[in-house]
Amino acid sequence: MSTPPETPHWHDEEPDDDLDVFSFVHHDDEDADGGDPADRTGSGRGEAGRDGGDAVDADGAAAGAARPRRALGVGGPRGRLRAGLAGASARTRDAVARVAPARGRASGAAPAAGHGAYARGGRSGRGLRTALVLGLVALAVVVGAAWLTRGLFAPADRPEASGEDVTFTVRPGEDLGSIAARLDERGIVASDRAVLAAAEEAGETSVGAGDYVLRERMPAADALAVLQGRADGAAHYVLVGRGQWLDEALDALAESTGIPRAEFDAAAADPTAYGVPAEAPSLEGWLDPGEHYPPVDAGAEDILAELVKPRLAFLEQHGVTDPAEQQRVVTVASILEAEALPKDYPRVAGVIENRLADVDAETRGLLQVDSTVNYGLGRRNLQFTSAQRADESNPYNTYQHRGLPPGPIGMPSDAAVEGALDPVPSEDLYWVTVDIATGRTEFSQTYEQHREYQEQFRRYCAQNPEICS
Repeated sequence: MSTPPETPHWHDEEPDDDLDVFSFVHHDDEDADGGDPADRTGSGRGEAGRDGGDAVDADGAAAGAARPRRALGVGGPRGRLRAGLAGASARTRDAVARVAPARGRASGAAPAAGHGAYARGGRSGRGLRTALVLGLVALAVVVGAAWLTRGLFAPADRPEASGEDVTFTVRPGEDLGSIAARLDERGIVASDRAVLAAAEEAGETSVGAGDYVLRERMPAADALAVLQGRADGAAHYVLVGRGQWLDEALDALAESTGIPRAEFDAAAADPTAYGVPAEAPSLEGWLDPGEHYPPVDAGAEDILAELVKPRLAFLEQHGVTDPAEQQRVVTVASILEAEALPKDYPRVAGVIENRLADVDAETRGLLQVDSTVNYGLGRRNLQFTSAQRADESNPYNTYQHRGLPPGPIGMPSDAAVEGALDPVPSEDLYWVTVDIATGRTEFSQTYEQHREYQEQFRRYCAQNPEICS
């Protein structure tokens, strides 16, 4: 506002979330006669020798006349091998299929004439062979069942990382089960069980509190490696607000990183160490607003350097390379951030330029901006007393000192910097925000018209004292 009272502006941010969806895979058995005994799912079926094959006597000689034989039902009355045999070799399956003891063995009857005599010890040898084959079958069943169980019940996982970077916060004292569940809920991993399995395989279940940069979708082992510091991505989450003062920003940095505020104060003592103009009294205005993710091992100086770089780069991209001009642009932009909505930045910038050039006329080169006065007072109020307005000891009192204040009065956004670089030409010399809730701002060319808008603002404050106090 160009005359009292003026109204700074606040900006709010809103988060969002997403939803994860689970799916299950079901493997049906193959048809009884058409199943593949080597099917990878373990659901295939193998034939168990319905026709019996040729008889061989105990001495290894072929028997005379073939006598009726009965198939041994290994996998059921129809003589089929179930899922477990799918993992066995073809030789093992053939051996099982060919096991068909002669009739009468169960009762101990002697072999019929014409079929040869059993050699001494032949019955025990054949029993040993049968036991060996059945043992191999049992082993195959166990292995196949284990493979099938693993295939059906293995936790869902992702094959690779994809998507944008996201920030994931581990709370102090949070256990791995809770962390895994929240990773699952946000859709970062395919299942919480995959995270727990990855932790078991890595032999490490502890995760330190902090903010971590992950991808929107990740394999569980990769996400866990970042959270446990075994891969790049462990970082602090730092938010610099639009219009935030340097003191407020340093407080936020100390809180979010755990680095003592005193270390940030010491690191910020010499602003020129970060490449800002020599005219800058501090790093006020030079920290880039927005989200930042400095590494967890970065010191205070490293973090401040990373926050200043985007601001300098943005100015250079717009052709502002002269240090004095950089200082001027950032100072004007900081006033725009405090005084107007983004849609009004260019127009308010034009009014500021008009007042600065009006040194011998109505405004006498005085900006008369309330936000600069309050910055000098070190408080965020919308109004101040007549004595404070008349106080020349406040170097940021633009009611008493012509021209721009000594430096920026907060951290301007890129949009505010662009507004300062592209002021809208007009004949306006005044502006005032008459509705804080909507940000409606009125512009005028004469002081008389401006006083009418001031009265609208006073009525608004009378009706909304909790806002204007």
